[in-house]
Amino acid sequence: MSKSPKTKKPSYHSYPITAPRFWHGMRFGDYVKLLAKNRFAVHPSRWFPAFTISYFSVFNSCMAQLQNIFYRSKINAHELIEPPIFIVGHWRSGTTFLHDLISLDQQFTFPSTLQCFLPNQCLITGRFFLKFDKYLIPDKRPQDNVATSFAKPQEDEFAIFNMGQHSPYLRMAFPNGPLVDDDYLTLENLSADEVAAWQDNLRYFVKLVSYQSPGKPVVLKSPPHLGRIKYLADAFPGARFIHITRSPYSLFPSTVRLWQSLDYIQGFNKPRYDLSWLHEYIANTMETLYQGFERQRLEVEQDSIIDVRYEDLVQDPEQLIRTIYGELQLGDFQSRIGKPLAEYLETQKDYKTNKHQLDDDIHTLITERCLPLLEKYGYQQE
Repeated sequence: MSKSPKTKKPSYHSYPITAPRFWHGMRFGDYVKLLAKNRFAVHPSRWFPAFTISYFSVFNSCMAQLQNIFYRSKINAHELIEPPIFIVGHWRSGTTFLHDLISLDQQFTFPSTLQCFLPNQCLITGRFFLKFDKYLIPDKRPQDNVATSFAKPQEDEFAIFNMGQHSPYLRMAFPNGPLVDDDYLTLENLSADEVAAWQDNLRYFVKLVSYQSPGKPVVLKSPPHLGRIKYLADAFPGARFIHITRSPYSLFPSTVRLWQSLDYIQGFNKPRYDLSWLHEYIANTMETLYQGFERQRLEVEQDSIIDVRYEDLVQDPEQLIRTIYGELQLGDFQSRIGKPLAEYLETQKDYKTNKHQLDDDIHTLITERCLPLLEKYGYQQE
């Protein structure tokens, strides 16, 4: 059996039992279906979160009805001023950092954590939750200590499943169960109707975000979008893509830590899989996403995609953002984002990433399975 990358004792074991979970945004019917599909296999230590999600899902359903009555027709009629910009990349490749930086441009808008976690009621109750933000959501993510709040940019995949659509993220709810919705990593094996339903769901959410910030293009990021760019381009003609990569020798162990953290915190049962399964799952998923990405990018306008590297982003973020603005024609860098970017980077100068050591088995797995996917982007064996 492969050994885990050597890291310090994870902090997520102390995650508050009363803190919100991803599933708090689900409507009652969707939540019951999730539980029933997994035979209500909730571990006793997770009974309290499961109970709080149960009654909150009823509240979600009621608020969703009100939101639909007052806003659905308005959102459907809303026109996007421009197609979205998508930041795509594997988990732990720097998509969050890049999303935070691009979102500093006040001429853009982005899905907030509130909109992604509570998409069925954010137009009705958003002001209340923003007012009590610091009491309702942890101030840092447990897997990497990145600051969080309801107002910060968030990945739209959470909104997708909270609105009742399929998502591979639903695997986290019952990590001891079978894989869930893996076909939704690339959408390539779905029927035309299933693809259309997924696209309609995402279009509606993007319009919802834009409706709350009219006149501003939307910037989105979600790691699973890496394998969906053709379908994103079809849903949003003229969309632009920022693709970010990272050395697999850092990417892989960081993703191991990510899934260990999220499966433990978000799961209704305690993960009991062995790490060799998790390593295989990450390698398989990475192959699925990148092989899908390389196939699909051939069907997307080549001048709508820019490839960047995490290593360049952390070494000189200002220069990399300037390059992105130039190649994707996002406007004048200095007047739009120069000053807020410099100020933000000053606040982040002391942030340190987690360090990992790789044993021989993990190093071999990365070299054989993951490195070939990224060699074209300048990565070599370490």
